[in-house]
Amino acid sequence: MLRKKRAIKQYDMARALGVSPSYLSKIETGSQEPTEKFKIACSKYLKTSIEKLFNDNAVEDIFPEFTTGLTNRLWSRRREMGIKQYDMAKKLKVSTPFLSKVELGLLEPPEAFKKLASKVFKMEMDELFLSKID
Repeated sequence: MLRKKRAIKQYDMARALGVSPSYLSKIETGSQEPTEKFKIACSKYLKTSIEKLFNDNAVEDIFPEFTTGLTNRLWSRRREMGIKQYDMAKKLKVSTPFLSKVELGLLEPPEAFKKLASKVFKMEMDELFLSKID
């Protein structure tokens, strides 16, 4: 999320860290655990601590500045539940890139997606999808 908020392309960051874009994608979606070496390199590249980048806390607790303009709580709720993005995308019957864009607020999902997500997350639709977090 930090990479995307800073408008860093996945390809550019992967090359700077000496890994493949597919490896970085797997780390970001939670389908692969990062190595300690990668964690260190990533934290240096993004100029933040390993603890802030690799943890189970809600995004708004770690990076409060990200809550401005947030349109949903998908990412933080998914993290609270301990579900990897790849696995959640399967449950929601969408691609991982689609879910990523929705979580970041870059894409407004259709009504059918919102209903299914509300059911999967066991939350009311207006609690999960909002205009912004107060």
